[in-house]
Amino acid sequence: MRIPSSCRVWLHSCACVILALNICSCSIEEENAMVYDETAIIERRKEIDDFFASDASSPLKEEQKSIFKGLQYFPPSEDFTFFASFTKSPNPDTVMLLTSKGAEKRAMLHFGTLSFSLQDGQNHTLSAFKSLSNNDGILFIPFKDKTNGFDTYEAGRYIELEEEPNQEEYFLDFNRAYNPYCAYNKEYSCPLVPKENVLSFSIKAGEKRPVLQ
Repeated sequence: MRIPSSCRVWLHSCACVILALNICSCSIEEENAMVYDETAIIERRKEIDDFFASDASSPLKEEQKSIFKGLQYFPPSEDFTFFASFTKSPNPDTVMLLTSKGAEKRAMLHFGTLSFSLQDGQNHTLSAFKSLSNNDGILFIPFKDKTNGFDTYEAGRYIELEEEPNQEEYFLDFNRAYNPYCAYNKEYSCPLVPKENVLSFSIKAGEKRPVLQ
């Protein structure tokens, strides 16, 4: 999601990763629930639209807010939900992720790996990262797929999960994939997707290509 509160991270201007959004009622707790909940997804999208349209912390500039009519999404689909096994890094390394600000980099912990299988039996993995500056318990998963530059934002999208101690499996719901703030406002600094998180198939779920720049 992308709402300011203890629900989310990443994306604040120039500097560092911040917690975003004050709408946590819809949040990460639901994301970790091992169920697909279409009603919750739709309600959450309405709350995000309200935040973008009127909140002072919205990434939109005032002139963008005046014409904002809502974010664009793929219809909710259970086809893009997966039970992913999680392998925690025994000694998490600090890695430097490139950002949308060119030479600027973001230091993060490579915290572990999520592994999941498609219906055809193909296995895929995604690296999960954690902030070095916030003890927020959030697993940050930036990813790219075959829809980037067509149906979705060319630089990729993000998913966040709440870390659970000793958790060996997470519910990975790509219906909750969202665009970084820099997709709407170039003043923001956003981590780019590392090579290991580029998926070889299309994820037609979650937030679509931004309509405002």
